Amino acid sequence: MRIETVRRRRRPLSLTSLIDVIFLLLLFFMLTSTFSRYAEIPVSGGRAGMAAGAEAMGIIVQLDAAGGWTLNGQTVGDAELAPEFARLAGLGATGAVLLPRSAVSTQTLVDGLETLRRATALPITLAR
Repeated sequence: MRIETVRRRRRPLSLTSLIDVIFLLLLFFMLTSTFSRYAEIPVSGGRAGMAAGAEAMGIIVQLDAAGGWTLNGQTVGDAELAPEFARLAGLGATGAVLLPRSAVSTQTLVDGLETLRRATALPITLAR
């Protein structure tokens, strides 16, 4: 006695339902994700150099790991930054160079840049 089993033909996989699921997942992730704008601090690098004979006064600002400030060799506090920058700008300062000490963390550096932005409108260049 011979019994033949009927082979079932495999149905081709329908991509329509797969595309629907992927579309629903995409829609879900787009609606649940948040798009937030982070505050940006413009940072400029140093320039190549100045022309011979051009004299421009700059302010050397040093930042230590504790958040302390030194302007042109003088230690100043946060409250004294704005008046000191105004005084130096009145004397002809055209910009400031921020020199963070080696132990300064990135967060302290960013906080320091924000403090300098509030204290003065002079361009600030970050140096290593």
